[in-house]
Order: sequence, then structure tokens, then C-alpha cells
Amino acid sequence: MARRYNNRRIIKSFQTIPPRRLIPGMIVTFNYSEQGVMDPRPILLFLNNNDDRKTIEGLNMNYLNPTKMKKLFSVADFKKTKIDEVENLISLKGDYFRIQISNPKKRSAMSPKRFYSDVISADKFFKESYRSYKLNKLTSLKVTQMNMEFIQ
Repeated sequence: MARRYNNRRIIKSFQTIPPRRLIPGMIVTFNYSEQGVMDPRPILLFLNNNDDRKTIEGLNMNYLNPTKMKKLFSVADFKKTKIDEVENLISLKGDYFRIQISNPKKRSAMSPKRFYSDVISADKFFKESYRSYKLNKLTSLKVTQMNMEFIQ
């Protein structure tokens, strides 16, 4: 069983976003109300939206200690996946943080599947932190702007 940490301090600001506008690589937070859930307010590195199962999938960063979180971002950087502090591809009110994973609006060499196989599958703690969430059980979905000092 993975241990849960309170990583709220990595979030500088956030803004509401509908689930259909999510882009792989965004860091999102939301309230999750499913019976028996261990983390009711996850901080998720969003990777995939599964329309068939009506779920979103990604790496719950609340299951990573500060050292592992820094490792996640350094490995992503090492794999030539740019880490941009600010971006606004989908015309929200403010900018948001996103790891540059390929999507229809901005292509890159790192696809969500490749990010999963190269980065997440390579580390036991990352793999244990990978989660899926039912869209009908989540509320208050917000995309975040990060405090960079906690992840570099």
C-alpha cells in the first residue's frame, strides 16, 4: 500500500477546467468522493482520458515523497520532455503548468504511452502511484500553476 503525503504546497494557484479540455501533462487537482478512497483531494499528473470507461488516468503525486517528486521532474527533463512553467493552449483565464507531452494542439516526441512506459513503468513508486478516477465521482476539477522550487 502506497503512503500518502500532503503535497499541496507545490501548487501556487489553480483555475477551474472542464474534464473535456484536459491536455496530457497538466497537473490537476479535484475532490473525489468514492467509497473507501484513500486520497479525497488528489494532485494528478494527467496522462489519459478514457472515454469508454469514463475515467481520467495519471500519476497521483500525493503518493510521492518530495525526493521522488523531484526525481519525476528530473527524469522527465532527462527524457527530453520539456517542463514549461507557463502555457495557455486552451485559452483559460490564466496560464498553467504542463509537462510537454504530445497532444493534438502541440506535438512533441513524448506521447502519453511513451511517458508511461519510459518514466512511470521504470520506477516502482511511480507505478504504485498511477491511478484512474471515475469522472462522475469527481468535482471541482482545477488545473494548477506550480511552485517550481518544490520540484527542481
